[in-house]
Amino acid sequence: MKALQRALRRRNHRIVEDGVFGRRTKSAVRRQQRRLKWRANGVANARFQRKLRLRPRWRPATENSAGARYLRVFPIVSDYTYWNNYGDPRAQGSHQGIDIMAPKGTLIVAPVGGTITRLSRVETGLGGLWIWQRDSRGNDYYYAHLHSIVKGLKPGQKVKAGQVIATVGETGDARGTTPHLHMEVQPGGGASVNFYSDLRAVDPKRKVSNRK
Repeated sequence: MKALQRALRRRNHRIVEDGVFGRRTKSAVRRQQRRLKWRANGVANARFQRKLRLRPRWRPATENSAGARYLRVFPIVSDYTYWNNYGDPRAQGSHQGIDIMAPKGTLIVAPVGGTITRLSRVETGLGGLWIWQRDSRGNDYYYAHLHSIVKGLKPGQKVKAGQVIATVGETGDARGTTPHLHMEVQPGGGASVNFYSDLRAVDPKRKVSNRK
């Protein structure tokens, strides 16, 4: 990261070499992309690094995950929007996850590497079709209201960050509503936590909604 920041400083971008991919570094990347007449998305991918005569040291899927505690990649591919709705009131109590809105059938990928622990291909309970995953640190991840689960995926199977595991749906108590992924993160298998800041850290398109 410091190498990237040094390369940007050499091109007259005023940033600090602190090794953190923060807002100032992202803004500098955007400015340099504009100079190159590229799409200014603030993502320092392998192509961008090579243009700055750097050798990429991370995979494109994880490049901006610095600062994310639980996630490595964004869980939705293609069109989506989300906001911080963790803790919002629900009929069964406060919302224990975050909903990511996306068209029905949109691909869902594992946001972190780990092992599939449980899943249901038939509608059961509030979650409808759902998957549970556990990472190497013992953190649990729950994906609900799925339209479908990848054929052959089963409990005990290991998955990598960015691997397709399901598609967005409206099953369970989401039936008849806007299709979305309900996702929860439970550190150490305990109570769920608000991982909104992680979503923002790994969001490649910055599609967060202004909705509260």
